[in-house]
Amino acid sequence: MRRRRAARGGLGRLREISAAGARNAATALSQMIGRPVRLEVPWARAVPLEEVAAIAGGATRVVCALSLRVYGGARGNLLLLFGEDQVPVLLRLLERDGRDGSRPESGALSEIERSALREVANILAGAYLNAVSRLLGVSLLPSIPGLALDMVGAVTDFLLIEQAPLSEASLVLASQILEPRSGLRGEVFFLPDPKTLGARRAARGRAREAGGDSR
Repeated sequence: MRRRRAARGGLGRLREISAAGARNAATALSQMIGRPVRLEVPWARAVPLEEVAAIAGGATRVVCALSLRVYGGARGNLLLLFGEDQVPVLLRLLERDGRDGSRPESGALSEIERSALREVANILAGAYLNAVSRLLGVSLLPSIPGLALDMVGAVTDFLLIEQAPLSEASLVLASQILEPRSGLRGEVFFLPDPKTLGARRAARGRAREAGGDSR
């Protein structure tokens, strides 16, 4: 019973972290596009590795995935996902011309468009990780973002390869951000490495037992 309560308390804390990170990311996106952005139901849960693609919309869902490796006191992977149909909406909003709707379809993304999307990833990841860093009391540094237009299953395969040797389950912190006027919706997924997160929790537990700072 005590163990279950501790687990629920731990997930509650992680939901708080998820909400804080996503709130910061939503604020950053709002500043970029000049419109209010809403945060949708952040959550945190441990899921079997093979279910990671399913919670991101299904293995065959086509997305624009902006992925970053997180280094520092709590390593992991950060994914920003926009549905294939959302990419033109996002690019239009980034132009800040006040118009809604999609840009004309023109096949593959241009290099300028790819650069703009990577800049979105840099800014949102920085905002998200700044909030998480403050709550955990550690320094977190994002890598250069990768960009892929592909199915979710292909995008998450590399995460499974990295995390499978560490754990049979993956801890996922997730949330959605929404710009109501245009309908733009994006998803933020933070998958901390189980090994580094466990070490962090153990250190905080030892600090509490010693009467020191819980951070």
